[in-house]
Amino acid sequence: MKNINRIILAALLAYTNLMLIGCSKPDDQLDPKWTSPVAVFSSIAGLGGAARVLKYQDTVVGVQSLGNGSAKLFFLNRPSNSWSEVPISVPKGYLWGYAAIDPQSRRTLLPQGYAENEQLVMSALIGSITEGVGLRDITERTWITDKKTLLGETGPKVKLNAYAKREGIELGSGILNGSDVYVPYCFHATTFFGINNASNGPFNNGVFYSADSGKTWQIEKISDLNAIAPAICKTTGRFYYFAGDYPLWFSRKPSEGGKWEEPQAITKTFAMVFGHFDVVGEGDTAHICWLDRRHNKWRFNIDAPPIENNEIFYRRQKDADQGWGKEVLLSKGLLYAYAPTISAEGDNVVVTWAGIQTADKQHMDMGPNDIYYVTSKDGGKTWTKPLKVTDGVKDGITSGMPEVMLFKGVIHLFYIQGKRESQQLSPGLTKLNQPPWPIYYTQRPFPN
Repeated sequence: MKNINRIILAALLAYTNLMLIGCSKPDDQLDPKWTSPVAVFSSIAGLGGAARVLKYQDTVVGVQSLGNGSAKLFFLNRPSNSWSEVPISVPKGYLWGYAAIDPQSRRTLLPQGYAENEQLVMSALIGSITEGVGLRDITERTWITDKKTLLGETGPKVKLNAYAKREGIELGSGILNGSDVYVPYCFHATTFFGINNASNGPFNNGVFYSADSGKTWQIEKISDLNAIAPAICKTTGRFYYFAGDYPLWFSRKPSEGGKWEEPQAITKTFAMVFGHFDVVGEGDTAHICWLDRRHNKWRFNIDAPPIENNEIFYRRQKDADQGWGKEVLLSKGLLYAYAPTISAEGDNVVVTWAGIQTADKQHMDMGPNDIYYVTSKDGGKTWTKPLKVTDGVKDGITSGMPEVMLFKGVIHLFYIQGKRESQQLSPGLTKLNQPPWPIYYTQRPFPN
């Protein structure tokens, strides 16, 4: 009888342990195969001033825009994995955050634009990047578009810019494809009903296109939706245009000519508080990942932007497809997620972001977070579980604003990391006091 009781007790204990394991949260596992992080340069302040990473011939280059035409370029020296820095300046107004580089020819494009005196003024710097030298052989091209050409017939209350003011235009990183140049844009006009009474719109979204390396330009209008954060990518057979707001939407057209398709929604739950999504074209497939708000618990925050615990979702579309594939939740098991970035090479795809598994209701991107990543070996059909690149949350360290590039079978990753600081101005009044933080670089082979 005693033996039977022991067997029953052992079975109950085993069942209880199994239930506890099954109900526990996913492992917050650190991947040890990343190289030791190296501080390459610094942010502007806290998480502000991240670096973009772009392909450049047989290596990668980091680009940090410092504003007013200034930037730093960081070239990865292979195989030593050391970095060389080249400071660079161009005329004021050009933002290196929008720079596009043709990795084969080393040509680069920097756009800028604004509305003034009821005209849209666009310009672009086109040159070539040389390691150790910077930008050379620069040509500046300028073109002007009037209100009627941009918006069609409008009444006198519609203005491209406010009275005696210069209004900016929202641009995205362009594409250099042989002699073809594409620069995505979103433009918001204003309808005035009085000095202090105005509404946003009408709108014009599309691409500025040049077929002769920037000598002449034309507008390819895609929609008149209210949109933000334009982006463009190229696949084997098509160009894809994306823009945010509600919903996050896209359009596409054949790469050998033809018209842009009618805009279609990708998701109606795009989280616009940060405006974060990222796209990449590889082979015959367009990939997109975005911050999604469908399950967030929005909370007002008196000291900073509203607090949201968003998720990272992903979809893909092949050139021959008529619609996007199913949505995939990539950040499963994390309570907070921020700023996704994506890269692809062949059928290999990688997505990284900042986030945390558990935190209190006041958690923000400036709070302690780690960098996570997931990969797909089948072009986005299936994905691994999230793994950590960093392990600083337990020490109160913030990691954020990752930028990733998959190149020749290696995942190259930049991210900002530091510890939040505050300044006590008076009893009950605290101000964030964030100095520049290091921007780290690490890499690992794409997982088999």
